[in-house]
Amino acid sequence: MKLTRERRLVLKLFSRVKLLISQNLISKIDYLRKRGELIKNSLVVYEKENCDFLTQLGFTNTQTKIYLTLLKMGGASAKTLSKNANVPTAIIYRTVDELQRMGVVEKEIAAPLKFKAVPLRFGLQVLMLRLLQQHEDIQEKAKRFLHRFEDYEEGSLEDSDYKFIVIQSKERIMQRMKLQHENAKRSADIISTWHRLLQIMDFCFECYKQALERGVKYRVILEKPKKTSELSNNLRELITEPNFELRFSRKAMKTNMGIFDKKEATFNFYPSKSLKESPIIWTNHPSFLSMCKDHFNNAWKSAVHFEG
Repeated sequence: MKLTRERRLVLKLFSRVKLLISQNLISKIDYLRKRGELIKNSLVVYEKENCDFLTQLGFTNTQTKIYLTLLKMGGASAKTLSKNANVPTAIIYRTVDELQRMGVVEKEIAAPLKFKAVPLRFGLQVLMLRLLQQHEDIQEKAKRFLHRFEDYEEGSLEDSDYKFIVIQSKERIMQRMKLQHENAKRSADIISTWHRLLQIMDFCFECYKQALERGVKYRVILEKPKKTSELSNNLRELITEPNFELRFSRKAMKTNMGIFDKKEATFNFYPSKSLKESPIIWTNHPSFLSMCKDHFNNAWKSAVHFEG
C-alpha cells in the first residue's frame, strides 16, 4: 500500500514536470515564431528600401532584382540566378550584360559562366560617378539648348504684342514674379493679401532690395494685421527704405495684383487660394492696365498709412 502511494506521488510529480516542460516549450516556440515574423517583416522593409535606393540610382526593376540576388549569393550561374531571382534565363543574360556595362557585375569565365556582383563599396562608387557624369552632361546639354533658343527668349515689352498669359505651378509663378522685380526700372504698385505677400517676399526678398537700390519706387497695400508684431523681419527691413511705402486696407483684400512700370500687370485667378492652387494672369494690354492702375490708385487713397 505504501509503495503504491509513493508510486502515485512519483507519477503525479512526473506529470507536473512534463506539463511544465511542455508549457515552456510551447512558450519558446511561440516566442521564436513571433521573432521570426518580426525578422521577416524587417527584411521585407529593408528589401523595399534597397529596391527604392537602386531605382533612384537608375536601375530598372529587373536589374534591381538580379543585382540584389547576386549580392546575397556572392556569385551564381545563369541557371541558379534565374531560379533564385525568379527571372527567365534569357532575360538574365541580357540584364547581366547591362549591369556589366554599368560596372556593377563581373563575369567569371568557367563552365558554366558565373556572374558575381562587384564589391558593394566599389559598385556604389561607380554608380555615383555615373550619376555625376549624367548630371554634368545634362547641364551641358541645357546650356546648348538655351543657346540655340536664346533668340526666342521673352522679349522686351516694347517689342511684344498685347497679350494675356495664364501662368501655372508655384515654381513658374515665382520665377515670373522674380523677373518682374528684377526688370522693374521705375515703379512697382502691389495689392496683396497678408499671406500671399509673405509667400512671395520669402522668395523675392533680394529682388526687392536690389530694385530699391536701383531707385524703383514701391507702393504696397496690405490687409491690416491685428498686431504690427505680425510683420515679418523682411518686411520690416524694407519699410526702412525711403522708396518703399506701405499702407493698410480698411477692408478685407479680395485682390492680389502687381503693376510694374505701368507697363505690365499680374493678378491671381483665385485670390483666396494658395500659389500652388491658383494660376496668375500676366498682361501688358493697355486697356486692362488702365483699369488696374485706376483700381490701385483708388485703393491707395483710401488706405491707412503705416505707422511703425
